Amino acid sequence: MVRIALVSLLIILVGCSAGFYGKGRKLTEQGQYDQAIKAFYEEIARYPQRAEAWRELGVAYYEKGDLLKAEDALKQANGMNPDSRTNLYLGLVYERQEMNDQAIAAYGAALGLDPGGKTANMIRAHLDQLIVRQMRGEVDQALQNEEAIDVARIPDNTVAVVNFDDSHLSPEMAPLARGLAEFTAIDLAKVGALRVIDRLKIDMIIEELKLSASGAVDPATAPRMGKLLGSKHLVGGAVMDIGESGLRLDGIIVNTSDSSSVMTDPAEGSLNRIFAVQKAFVFNVIEDLGVKLTTEERDAISEVPTESYLAFLAYSRGLDYQQRGFYRDAQASFHQAVQHDQNFGAAENKAVSLDASLTLGPDYSLSQFESSVALTAEAPQPTSGLDSRLRRIGGHTGMPEFGIQRPANAPPGFGQTATVLIRVNLNVDMD
Repeated sequence: MVRIALVSLLIILVGCSAGFYGKGRKLTEQGQYDQAIKAFYEEIARYPQRAEAWRELGVAYYEKGDLLKAEDALKQANGMNPDSRTNLYLGLVYERQEMNDQAIAAYGAALGLDPGGKTANMIRAHLDQLIVRQMRGEVDQALQNEEAIDVARIPDNTVAVVNFDDSHLSPEMAPLARGLAEFTAIDLAKVGALRVIDRLKIDMIIEELKLSASGAVDPATAPRMGKLLGSKHLVGGAVMDIGESGLRLDGIIVNTSDSSSVMTDPAEGSLNRIFAVQKAFVFNVIEDLGVKLTTEERDAISEVPTESYLAFLAYSRGLDYQQRGFYRDAQASFHQAVQHDQNFGAAENKAVSLDASLTLGPDYSLSQFESSVALTAEAPQPTSGLDSRLRRIGGHTGMPEFGIQRPANAPPGFGQTATVLIRVNLNVDMD
């Protein structure tokens, strides 16, 4: 009769490989980057597919100042097991080289991998600053090189959604025009056939050209705007209230190459269903642009961010305050929007990002962001050394079933103490 016993073993792993990864981490923290790099290479020689070793090698190279080798190591790690820390350091590598497009993409990837908590807030705040700098540089370059811009080379699928005309709304409702324009741009960006210009860049061009920010599209200035923005089409709108609880949205699409324009069919509805009006307007614009939507694109555009009119009004007010530089008022408005609808994701993101930006202050530096990145926690990973040792034990017992209990905050790597539960066949002869 085979007797099965449950044995609890305390295994302390102290092999050579135990030291390489952990030692590399400690050496990096101590600023001894050459020694850390050597340790990580020793680890990689034994376990070439260990993503976190490649990642920390990239971190050590970054801290040493060797950006090209850091990029290569981080890309290796990303190809094996993408995580937030890897992409954060990739973003830093790109930003140090003033490759802002790549940096923005890497930070966005880090957010998508859910770093969580304060780290996510830091990323959002830093992204905001980086995007502002990127847009400002593009606007300045466009203004300096305006005469050399060839409008014939502007792609036909480029679209810029300018501010909507709010002159027919009461002062209390006027911010709705900005909110409707914002979500129109967001929805058009869901169409793969279109390239939508960032609205931050549009605001900067309007400011530089001293144009009215009220939203009325002027065909006389549209060609220059389109040229500076790199957009073949300008989409504008006029919002007016009809009755006590109704809204009407009329649109215009201006071809910036020849100033020709097309008026879209108006969209009307009640304030309580304001996004039904906005969605109808978006579909009218897409039809007038001659774009055929896929089912997936149509479904994505049809998604309603909030059912609460009060939440959308507060959000729109926050956008208006933010554009005018009243950041504390914008912060309060975004939080108010979340209070009206806790599931309003766009408002939550704006509130969190602005909270972080205001906490950091205007003099927030890249070095401060680097410090926050260095503190990012890495996700627990199974240790290949522990796995192999357990498999060897399991091979002797004939019952290779085991579980590993390890501290939740322990970094992946060797040299950890673990409680291992092994189901053993005691009748098997063990060498």
